[in-house]
Amino acid sequence: MPTVEELYRNYGILADATEQVGQHKDAYQVILDGVKGGTKEKRLAAQFIPKFFKHFPELADSAINAQLDLCEDEDVSIRRQAIKELPQFATGENLPRVADILTQLLQTDDSAEFNLVNNALLSIFKMEKLETNLRKLFDKLLEYMPLPPEEAENGENAGNEEPKLQFSYVECLLYSFHQLGRKLPDFLTAKLNAEKLKDFKIRLQYFARGLQVYIRQLRLALQGKTGEALKTEENKIKVVALKITNNINVLIKDLFHIPPSYKSTVTLSWKPVQKVEMGQKRATEDTTSGSPPKKSPAGPKRDARQIYNPPSGKYSSNLSNFNYERSLQGK
Repeated sequence: MPTVEELYRNYGILADATEQVGQHKDAYQVILDGVKGGTKEKRLAAQFIPKFFKHFPELADSAINAQLDLCEDEDVSIRRQAIKELPQFATGENLPRVADILTQLLQTDDSAEFNLVNNALLSIFKMEKLETNLRKLFDKLLEYMPLPPEEAENGENAGNEEPKLQFSYVECLLYSFHQLGRKLPDFLTAKLNAEKLKDFKIRLQYFARGLQVYIRQLRLALQGKTGEALKTEENKIKVVALKITNNINVLIKDLFHIPPSYKSTVTLSWKPVQKVEMGQKRATEDTTSGSPPKKSPAGPKRDARQIYNPPSGKYSSNLSNFNYERSLQGK
């Protein structure tokens, strides 16, 4: 059976492996064997086993059985630690089994243990509902994020045309997925199999490449335009289109982090722009900076640009059908 030092060493191997953690099956097995050790080894095993559980589906039964042994240990502190971590095993087909184990553990006479079991059950039910919603949203998002077209032997597209990228739909769906993902941050890494995750990343990469092209075209088309020039119907659409593509770009970058991140915030393209009075803004800056107020230069700033607040209704429906590339040709 492994010692405390050996458990820490193998924990370090797994923690440092990042995306290749699944290749270190032997290191995880050492941690599973920690349940056969003394009190210190068991306490570490109770924490380490669930942490890397999602990376070793072939050892799922062994891992759950090992954690269950700890849930029935004579040492109350070990039992409580093991019970507290049980929800991390409630993924996919393992969920009913973990729920059944927790239901049996409700028979405990220890009030603190009972509360832990009850909280773990509630956590599982919430996760199950959230995972169901996230999965439905994920599947819908895939419908609007096409795979790249296959290339012929000469390097050209085998198909007749490029897939259409529907940015306004993707902004809405990706934002919703990003918001729900904050509540279940391991959805992409723990709830999807490796092939489905690989497929999603390919779609993201392809969409991101098309996105960069449109962002450059839109910025070029709007360059130097201010005031009345931004109020034409064509430029109104381009302003909102640029906001949409920038938002999608920020969200995609988050999902490419390892592990995926859900920290970025965006203001959706259809939401009203918050107007701040110049006097109010300056007063706020002067109050918070702690330095003497700066004298405002005479006349308007050269780079001042009016921010357009897009209308709703008929306009918003036109946006989803707008052909960005065609409208920018010759601009």
